[in-house]
Amino acid sequence: MLNKPEGVSVHNEKPSLLDWLTERKLPVNFVNRLDQQTSGLVVVARDPKFHEPLSQALHSGAKTYRALLRGGWKDKALTLTWNLPLSDKAEGRKNPQGKSGDRKNCITHVSVVRTNQYFTEVLCEIKTGRQHQIRKHAALAKHAILGDSRYNDESYNEKMGKMYKTSRMFLHAEELKFNFHGKDYHIRSPKMDLETFFSEKA
Repeated sequence: MLNKPEGVSVHNEKPSLLDWLTERKLPVNFVNRLDQQTSGLVVVARDPKFHEPLSQALHSGAKTYRALLRGGWKDKALTLTWNLPLSDKAEGRKNPQGKSGDRKNCITHVSVVRTNQYFTEVLCEIKTGRQHQIRKHAALAKHAILGDSRYNDESYNEKMGKMYKTSRMFLHAEELKFNFHGKDYHIRSPKMDLETFFSEKA
């Protein structure tokens, strides 16, 4: 189990987890992948024969992400489901859903942790794994993830980046729950520090 930093690719771009593991002669059988901009838990199988069983276990388990969204939460419901169908391709802010013929059903359960006039912290549990699923659903809900260069507004990201001295995208794979070979696993990574966005100065 690895806790991937934001800005590090799994294998496609440098710096990458693939290079880091290869240099140390460690297994590179990635069971799940995260976007380069997303931080958090990445599972690596020690033996290739466990890759597929672990992949199936994660698919049927629970995956929880923490995100910082743009704007205050105006909906009375603090728990809800985003279920708009999405393309399984990387899209852009003009049409996060993608072409209608490419869209597939997907489910993101959302729980509001806290909100103020400017930001909302949420936990998102995904029941499907479409590419950029949480990022797209958040953008479609008019609450794009802070720092998301693909689905949020560039000028907004730059303004917030200067104001809060940050350049990251605030999406973090925080928790995994799954059953593997009859044993229940519950793995957590340290939370993102979001206190500055909810202080009196925010």
